[in-house]
Amino acid sequence: MQPHYFFALVLPDDVKETIADEMKGRNELFKRLVHKEDYHLTLAFVGAADLSDLEKACVFMEENIKHIPVFELKLTSFGTFGQKTSPRIFWIGTNEPSSLFDVQKGVAAACRKAGISIDEKPFRPHITTARKWAGSEPYVPDVLPEWPSFPAAEIALYETKRAVGPKYVKKWSCLLSGSGEE
Repeated sequence: MQPHYFFALVLPDDVKETIADEMKGRNELFKRLVHKEDYHLTLAFVGAADLSDLEKACVFMEENIKHIPVFELKLTSFGTFGQKTSPRIFWIGTNEPSSLFDVQKGVAAACRKAGISIDEKPFRPHITTARKWAGSEPYVPDVLPEWPSFPAAEIALYETKRAVGPKYVKKWSCLLSGSGEE
């Protein structure tokens, strides 16, 4: 089976830890929690792709997004996909700053320029944290705790690899301007 790929915003380790701590209290409510090392915010889902096209997309992406400065992102809400009372996906939403949409547009444009077909659904920024409701009662939405904002600074290409544990492997990354590591 050919691996699948996606481009995503990398979350800082302390943010991943905060999310994981929050999700520990929901362990019995979902059939599967996402491993904390797999938390990310998808910018473009690629699926199966030729490695040379992915390499081209990475070059184009650096051109498209290197001028975008690091920006602050805040986790603001819980949400779900699927049936409201028995969701299949549980996620955390963001404050949706315009810079996030600028980055996503740059990523999508780079993929298209490289000849990569990407999922064209409207961009709905979120971090998937759990799958498949397992609660005995219907799901009732929660309020997200007040968490501090964090710098959004790195975009990465991930490959879906493993069935157990962290299943995404970072293959390439690019820093936004002003990240201090250029």
